[in-house]
Amino acid sequence: MSRIFAFCVLALFSSLSWAQNLVVSTHPIYLIAKEITQGIEKPVLLLADQTGHDVTLTPAHRKAILDASLVIWLGKAHEAPLDKLLSDNSKAISILDSGIVQTLPQRNTRGVALKNTVDTHVWLDPNNAVRIGFFIAALRSQQMPEHREAYFKNARAFAQKMFLTAQHFNVNGKIQPYWAYHDAYQYLERALNLKFAGALTDDPHVAPTIAQIKYLNDSRPSRTMCLLAEGHASKNQYQKLKPITFQAVDESMGGAGDFVGAWKKLAEQTHNCVLNARK
Repeated sequence: MSRIFAFCVLALFSSLSWAQNLVVSTHPIYLIAKEITQGIEKPVLLLADQTGHDVTLTPAHRKAILDASLVIWLGKAHEAPLDKLLSDNSKAISILDSGIVQTLPQRNTRGVALKNTVDTHVWLDPNNAVRIGFFIAALRSQQMPEHREAYFKNARAFAQKMFLTAQHFNVNGKIQPYWAYHDAYQYLERALNLKFAGALTDDPHVAPTIAQIKYLNDSRPSRTMCLLAEGHASKNQYQKLKPITFQAVDESMGGAGDFVGAWKKLAEQTHNCVLNARK
């Protein structure tokens, strides 16, 4: 009898623990959630190895959402394939729809802001990253008030670490121009004193046009330019832009273990690319 009782108690606590799952859609937000929940719980990453733009949903994804007590996602603008599952789900909270982050409009390949659009890479702005951290702390504190102090302690520690890291790069100096293969880095610009001078394509999966390559060459702000690009960009897609300093970067922070470390790596890569282009 005692063994049966022990088994039932274990099953009960296991089910309660599973029912309290915090599920986070994409990797950068998951990394922030890890910072906020450390020592309390372990969040679940919904879209492992997927960016949010291109999503393949499986029964396991649907079960994770069903079993969660809270699902945090960026929103339809970033993760359109999740819209049907999450838009009417009372347990799902969209960061982009919450009003807690400062957003910027998308830009075309020549840097012109596009009306009624939003650039969804909001986590790259240190201020937004900190806001997201405190937002997660507030949401989980409502669900588990006994851990409120711990959640907010973690959020404050994350904020301090994030701001100290960003401050290292935010030094007074001349604003430097850069190119992007695909415009995904504008939330870094204020922190790194950068100015967007154009992109090769609106869509990272679509090759740049001859006209756009000509435009970039004709309007280049400096002789050698830094080009930030996703790792899959091939030389034949940008070799006509030489002289350039090419830097492969990953704004989705794939494979990273902590948010601040991933942000710092991206900032260092970008900073070095711009400095090398000036030489």
